[in-house]
Amino acid sequence: MTADVAYREIDDAFSAAETNAALADLTEERRAALHEYWLARADGELTTALAFEFMLDDLVQESVPSSVSELARNAIGEEHRHVDYCLAWARRVDPSRPAEAHFHGTRPHGFDGASDHDNRLLRTVFGGCFSETIAVHVLRASHLRIQVESVRRLNQQHLKEEVLHARLGWALAGWDGLTPRDRSMIATYVPEMARLARDLWLSTSRTGDAILDGLGYLPSDLVRVACDEALDGATFPGLDACGIR
Repeated sequence: MTADVAYREIDDAFSAAETNAALADLTEERRAALHEYWLARADGELTTALAFEFMLDDLVQESVPSSVSELARNAIGEEHRHVDYCLAWARRVDPSRPAEAHFHGTRPHGFDGASDHDNRLLRTVFGGCFSETIAVHVLRASHLRIQVESVRRLNQQHLKEEVLHARLGWALAGWDGLTPRDRSMIATYVPEMARLARDLWLSTSRTGDAILDGLGYLPSDLVRVACDEALDGATFPGLDACGIR
């Protein structure tokens, strides 16, 4: 199934009776919390889209293979579509409230003590091997709690695309154009990248609620466990396998 077909089916599911009933049953408190959540998620997706623009520029400057840079190019458009659908869901939850996405920041992240060359590598390793790899684990865990078909379809499509976004970091980490010095340099920043990833993913405290979780809400307990599983089960051993140790 192509992405366009998947999103058309998501559109259809958004207007289905099941979705209408689930939203109609929300208390005002839950409706406000769910609306705020999807707006915050739209902000995160928009900021991530910009981060991929920075990564694409970095990768072009580092002369990586086109197959690697193309992953970043595709991710930009996919993240913007994630923004659109997060906003669409926020409007569906509460049409009376405004729904706009805002950047968390507009400058590329710089790691302390890293040269320009180092930062160009670190940004993509962080974005793919840390943040997006965590995203895969978070959305996979969330999928088990989602009860409404329209949200399950949306989550499934986002999860599918986040896997591709994570592959960007892993493609760079495994690239034979990285020198032994590059791999050693990246290894020295692994603790900082892990801390930064945790801080970003756990920056907002959200209490679990079965009804909200069933509508795609991400409570902090789920995110915390998924972060640990992603870092300990995928990121750290994956980097080690790529000679980044």
